[in-house]
Amino acid sequence: MKSRLTHLPVQDIEFQPDFAADFISEFIKACEKGKSGRDIYHSWKVCILTYMIGKKMGLSDFEQRELFFASLLHDIGGVMVGGHVVEKLTQVPDVYGQKNDFLIFAHPYRSQTIMRSFPTFRHVSKIIGAHHEFYDGSGFPSGLKGEEIPLAARMIRLADTVDVTMKLHHIDDISELLQFLHFSVGEEFDPTVFEAFRELVLNASLLDKVKDSAEIERNMKNIKGEMKDTYYFASPDTLNRFFRMISIVTDNLTSPSSLHSLQVSDTAVQIAGLMKQPDTEMMTIRWAGFLHDIGKLVVDRSVYFKKEKLTDEEWGQIRAHPQLTYDILNCVNGMDKIAFYALYHHENFDGSGYPEHLKGSKIPLGARILHVADAFEAMTSNRVHQRKKDWQDALDELKKNRGTQFDPEIVDAFVREFG
Repeated sequence: MKSRLTHLPVQDIEFQPDFAADFISEFIKACEKGKSGRDIYHSWKVCILTYMIGKKMGLSDFEQRELFFASLLHDIGGVMVGGHVVEKLTQVPDVYGQKNDFLIFAHPYRSQTIMRSFPTFRHVSKIIGAHHEFYDGSGFPSGLKGEEIPLAARMIRLADTVDVTMKLHHIDDISELLQFLHFSVGEEFDPTVFEAFRELVLNASLLDKVKDSAEIERNMKNIKGEMKDTYYFASPDTLNRFFRMISIVTDNLTSPSSLHSLQVSDTAVQIAGLMKQPDTEMMTIRWAGFLHDIGKLVVDRSVYFKKEKLTDEEWGQIRAHPQLTYDILNCVNGMDKIAFYALYHHENFDGSGYPEHLKGSKIPLGARILHVADAFEAMTSNRVHQRKKDWQDALDELKKNRGTQFDPEIVDAFVREFG
């Protein structure tokens, strides 16, 4: 269903200057959960290490912000249904093997492709696309060499290898790590970047900043506090399209329909219009529709594609996604309303839903609207365990469950308009 509202005024919706850093870091952290739900922190560690190298090398404030976002987003194209590219990199440690593994070889280009559609991230996307290029030209995907590789990408290349190497070889000793990396100076690594890293490790205990989750969280919080930025999301349209991109990435990893969240968002906006909601509320509902399922990224994503009967534990993982979505969004200043709508989008009108068994008007109206839109989209799409219903059958199902699963007023308005 295509929304007839092709434009919603978003110029009055403002976020704090630290919003971009907060939102992107929390989204990436969610993407990089292991199958057990444990934080991998790969991109956070790369970000912290490159940030300190950038300061050591005297980057400007703008260059530091560019490096911050590039290092956080460098592996966004490496998030897979079955895990994360960093896990594959520890299994295929040499560059020749990596070039022959399609998922590894393609992920810098995939990351670049995702980000270059946003004008403010164009240069960041070029850095991202070059983060597996080697200083001697033997890297991938383009075989860039020396100064052809953006400086920020050379920094990310070193920090990326540091984290993978420490995981792969279980290296804790600083001297052993530096000796190991030194063999690749002038080949994989820019000698100037390596020297800055070496001095930081020896004189400023750089690796202590990423030694455990508490230190990683503390140092990331400090760095984000310095990322006061109004450039990357300066355009409301860019922010809207960024949330839309997040929804596509989420659905590609967790849903048989890569357009699930887009369609939920479009349908929810139409319902909000029928319910005479103000423009700002419709935009909040639109963004909640885009983001309502990002908690699905946190658990083992393969469960959403399993054809066999799900276990109780797997159903528990699926039912956890509203709370997990809330946990992600509620960490970001200014997203509290969207977070609550996402949290309650599986609450039923009669109190039989989850996660808190809210009932009737205690469920926020935006969440009740999302619930109807989500159910309608699910019924009219092919799923692993069900065939899609036709339009009229789906409307009949909504009517059948008005007052129990769904808000009767919302169902009646929706059926009147589209029945």
